Amino acid sequence: MGGQKILTAEECQKCLTYPSKTIETSLGPIEYADRGEGPVLLSAHGQPGGFDQGLGIGEVFRKAGFRIVAVSRPGYLGTPLEVGKTAEAQGDALSAFMDAMNLSKVAVVGCSAGGPPSYQLAERHPDRVAALIEIDSISMKFVINDNLELSKLQEALYFSKPGLWLIDYFIHHFPAAVVKNFMQTSISLDKHELGKRVKEIVGDEDKLAFVDFLFKTMSQDYDRRKAGVDNDFAIAEEIDKLPLSNIKCPTLIIHGDADTLPISHAEYAYEAIPGSDLFPIKGGSHIGFWVAPTALEAQEFAVKWLKEKMGV
Repeated sequence: MGGQKILTAEECQKCLTYPSKTIETSLGPIEYADRGEGPVLLSAHGQPGGFDQGLGIGEVFRKAGFRIVAVSRPGYLGTPLEVGKTAEAQGDALSAFMDAMNLSKVAVVGCSAGGPPSYQLAERHPDRVAALIEIDSISMKFVINDNLELSKLQEALYFSKPGLWLIDYFIHHFPAAVVKNFMQTSISLDKHELGKRVKEIVGDEDKLAFVDFLFKTMSQDYDRRKAGVDNDFAIAEEIDKLPLSNIKCPTLIIHGDADTLPISHAEYAYEAIPGSDLFPIKGGSHIGFWVAPTALEAQEFAVKWLKEKMGV
């Protein structure tokens, strides 16, 4: 890739506006978007999110020659919560989705709260997953800290139509304030290092665009995402350690070592999954794969790894 940026502001915008479809599966309707050509990479988004966020997560790989199939997980946008309320049920729902799409075996990428369902797809249906990439994914119990929990004011600000308009205004006129507020909940750095990171993101048009993109995939139509958000909290609090030892496919686990979701989640998965690979992002936040100083290095490594494992 020659050191060129992989994910640009223009491509983030295209992910936001790309149309979705809905397919009926044996477990109920699942919304998805299908973009690109090449081997399929099934994308499981984080929290809050939806198929739109899943496209953005997969965009790095689409540009490298993969077809991104991004679902809205249960409780998000057009996929009813009843399709799957537990990590295991959501893993089964992804398998049912593959059946409906006539996809026998695919590569899979999971991110954050998309980790439990994607891990469980590979654990419970090992013959369906050719390769697995997990980015800052949950693999153990995670109870959100009081200082990270959204206040009613933050929820009104981020997840309402007036709030979305206000954030859009601020990110274009006072981007440092927005980025700092966002990063404070996703990275464990001292004030000086946090300030340096905020300045770097604000000074990079494409990294700033990715933060803006994430805000929109979390906030737009939030009333149609909230059931999934609440359910993801329940999943994260109810699990102890996900069963992972039955995963047989090549697995790459990427995690920022300054993520507020502790890197111990990645280390547990690395120890539990035979032959897996671990790629820590030094100083990486919860979205370090896209905005860390070494984001390009991490992206290039992941693309090269996936191509090698898929034989393309």
